[in-house]
Parts: sequence; C-alpha cells; structure tokens
Amino acid sequence: MSEEATLYEVQGHTALITLNRPKSLNSMSLDLVEGVIEKLNAAENDENVRIVVITGAGRAFCAGGDLGALDGLKTTDERRRFIVKVGTIVKRIHDLTKPVIAMVNGVAAGAGFNLAIACDLCYAADNVKFIQSFVNVGLSPDCGGFYFLAKTVGLAKAKELMFTARPVSAQEAEKLNLVNAVYAPEELRDKVMEIANKIGATAPLAISMTKKAVNDYSASLDETLTFE
Repeated sequence: MSEEATLYEVQGHTALITLNRPKSLNSMSLDLVEGVIEKLNAAENDENVRIVVITGAGRAFCAGGDLGALDGLKTTDERRRFIVKVGTIVKRIHDLTKPVIAMVNGVAAGAGFNLAIACDLCYAADNVKFIQSFVNVGLSPDCGGFYFLAKTVGLAKAKELMFTARPVSAQEAEKLNLVNAVYAPEELRDKVMEIANKIGATAPLAISMTKKAVNDYSASLDETLTFE
C-alpha cells in the first residue's frame, strides 16, 4: 500500500498539511496536487481550524513539478488539465478565508517556489534555496508565479530570477521579502507553530476580513474605504 501523497493533522486551531513524497523531493504529481486541494478544503470547512501551515516531508519543501509524471501526459488537453489543477492550489490559498503559512524546510524550486510565495506568510530554514528552475527544463513558470513573484519583488527582479534560474539563499529571500523570517532548521517548526498559535488565538473573522482586503490589490481608495 503506497503512502498518501499529502498528510493532514490538526493541532489546536492549526491545520498542518505536509507534502509527503520525500523520495521525489515532494514534487507535484497529480495525487499530491489533488491531495493539497482536498486538505485545503477540509481546513476551510472545519470551524475549529483558524490557520493552515504547509510544509514538506524529508529534506525538501517542494522541488516543483514531477517531470516523470509530466512526461506521462501525452495530449495537450491532459497537460492543460494538470496545469489548471496546479493553479487551483494557489487560487484556493488566495481565496481561503483563513491565513496560510508556508513552512519551507528545504529546497523550494519551480512550482514549489511559487507555492511558498502564494501563501500569506512564509518562513524558511536558513539553509534553504529558492529556485525559479523552469527554464532549466524548458518550461515557463506556473503555479501563479507570474502573479505572485512580480508583486513580491518587482518586475525587474522577477524577470531576473525567472530568466536566470539562479538559486536564492534564504537570507537573500528574506531581503527580497520572499520570506518573513529565517530560522535554524532545528528551530523552524517550533517557531512557525508558535506564530500560527498566536494568530489562531486572535479573532478569526477579523483575520479573515483583513486577508480579503489586503489581497484585493486592484481596489481603489474609495472601494477600500467602503469595504472598511
């Protein structure tokens, strides 16, 4: 019996989603993608859950798309459906009424990089590398990268990272505002869970409305004041 590609547990008010394909560095297969979406929906529908944390099993956060699985998609429609599913993850994170934290415990490459920055908050171990690795395998970015990366680091820096596929250290990622803070690997989980517990202890409706307002980048001042 094969292991589940994603794991789910609730600790207090925090739902922890673990990408669980460590042998492939938690690369995105169809079962992993569908599992993440399923677990995000479970967290949304659980009134006890107030915040979600996403992390990876083993030595990686997520190495991006599973190239073997991608090679197995023979038709354009199959490939399109897979990319749409991948995009559904970041759309679900964006629209979730509860905050989502990326706990980046190891390499975050390609779609894994974009998954991390699609989360509301991102914390990384100090030995982590972030890589927009798409051009190295003849692909253009997916998993919301065109949207989230430029909004986070600006157009010129986003283009540089996408065009060169150079590794970004956790320390540089913090300077670029890709991550909120960097911790020693052995401290990461405790620090992130402490932050999650602190947020989970606050008013959930206020947090939900704040996330919605901040995510609505296109709102004018008048629309924002009306929302407030």
